Amino acid sequence: MTTQDTPHTPRGPRWLQRYTQLAPTRRNLTVSAYVIAASFADGFGIATLLPMIAVLGDRSAHHSALANTMLEMLHKVGIAPDPRILLGLVVAGTLIKAVLILLSLRQIGYAVADVTAKLRVQLVNGLIGARWSYYVSHASGRFSNALSDEATKAGQAYSAAMLMLSQIIQAVVYIGIAALLSWKLALFALLVSAIMLGSLNRFVQTAKRNASIQTRLLRTVLERLSEVLLGIKPLKAMARDGHVVQLFKKDLGDMQNAARRQVFASNANRALQEPIIALCLAFGIFAALRMLNMPLGEVIVMSLLLAKTALVVGRSQQQLNELHSSEPGLKSVQRTIAETLRAADPPGGGATPRFTRRIEFDDVSFAHGKRPTLQHVSVVLESGEVAIVTGPSGAGKTTFIDLLLGLYVPGSGEVRVDGTSLRALNRTQWRRQVGYAPQEVILFHDTVTANLTLGEAGITAQDLEDALRDAECWQFVQELPEGMDTVVGERGGALSGGQRQRLALARALVRRPRLLILDEATSALDPATEAAVIANIRRRATRDGVTVLAVSHHPAWVREADRVLRMQAGRLSIAAPGDTHA
Repeated sequence: MTTQDTPHTPRGPRWLQRYTQLAPTRRNLTVSAYVIAASFADGFGIATLLPMIAVLGDRSAHHSALANTMLEMLHKVGIAPDPRILLGLVVAGTLIKAVLILLSLRQIGYAVADVTAKLRVQLVNGLIGARWSYYVSHASGRFSNALSDEATKAGQAYSAAMLMLSQIIQAVVYIGIAALLSWKLALFALLVSAIMLGSLNRFVQTAKRNASIQTRLLRTVLERLSEVLLGIKPLKAMARDGHVVQLFKKDLGDMQNAARRQVFASNANRALQEPIIALCLAFGIFAALRMLNMPLGEVIVMSLLLAKTALVVGRSQQQLNELHSSEPGLKSVQRTIAETLRAADPPGGGATPRFTRRIEFDDVSFAHGKRPTLQHVSVVLESGEVAIVTGPSGAGKTTFIDLLLGLYVPGSGEVRVDGTSLRALNRTQWRRQVGYAPQEVILFHDTVTANLTLGEAGITAQDLEDALRDAECWQFVQELPEGMDTVVGERGGALSGGQRQRLALARALVRRPRLLILDEATSALDPATEAAVIANIRRRATRDGVTVLAVSHHPAWVREADRVLRMQAGRLSIAAPGDTHA
């Protein structure tokens, strides 16, 4: 990922830089140019009202410096002071503004889609590239929320920021035109803007605070819900699913209350803007006519400028409200992206792994935090060997495998492949030589083919068939309604436990790995099927030189093993081949 793609703490005008950096500078400048041009076109149309009023017969308008200046400008460019022409200029200014604003909105719309897609790509890349320890310390529901709701809110926040910037630009242009007409008018326009911003700021802050509360609670609810859904089957089997609802009630109730407060604050902000504008406008007209004795033409233009200024200031505050409502989502997804980048899986060294001889654990120790998991483990696995790891739960078997995969780095000692430290090897290339079937079967809501290939184009139909036959699932796959194109359901729910396990084993075999790691990969199989699978794997090991490391307590595996490794309290010992009591 490039430097510009990496979320960082903005400097300078923080709100402006935080959002403009989400989209390309060229697009932001294009939007700004459209809005500035639209504002000047609108301002020119408003200013043209003065000479038009003067031409129509208002004598007081002839004493207006701005009216005389506009008439002189029109005369220099050859435009006659005809009321119809002047009216046409007023209409043209309004239409040009509308067209330019539409063009700017189209650019903002494109940018919103780009920003949302960009953040989602960054998040997916960051998650896929994170090290294993990052996944085990975070709930998966958090990432689903970041990818869907928070990324969408990030796009909405960018849209609100750019629309707010557009309104600010228009307000500046209108106040500038007011200053040309009268410095007192410009000062009054600024005063009206300050009154609106100050009087309604409380509602903006209330909406901001409650939007943050909702974002935090939604993340918590989705994290918990994803965990509940993963374990919904035993909950239903024990009729405890109804009790789980109680876990959500408080958070959902708090979300409801926060949503009510946010909606009320947003609507109150919008509802109070109109009376504030009306009161300020009425006072301004009264002061201009009775106290300042301004010409009627200037009062009409002043009223339009005040109304437009107040309207765009009000709209900018509404956009600020939308910005605060969406900003927590943007900040949250950016924090998650930054976390994944900090947790990136190190690529290891640059050496190319060549596993043709042996794998060696040389006095390897490892601890999760302060708890030792492996202690001074030394063992050699020869190429083409079938080795079995046994031992009680918590003895360190899975950690032993994780160190071999490079998911963890030894606290001391070395893991070597053909004499080269695993730290020095390119880990991606090393893992491409591995087939892995974990204890917890993970299948996707997709076809059998997609679950085996995982989108890899180089896997052939013959590779698929060989893997399915060796995993003893070719026959049952052929009997499925759509064969290889049958969708297996969420987490493989349309299949039995044994069928899911065999498909996971086929996925580990389909790339013809040099090292096959099986973590209780046949625990759900009946004895006859398990024996057939073990025989097929043994045949592969002998024929292709595949090294097999299987974690299992089943006697069938122990009988077929060249060596049995006994793990006890983080220490490894060698049992006799064929020892079914290992």
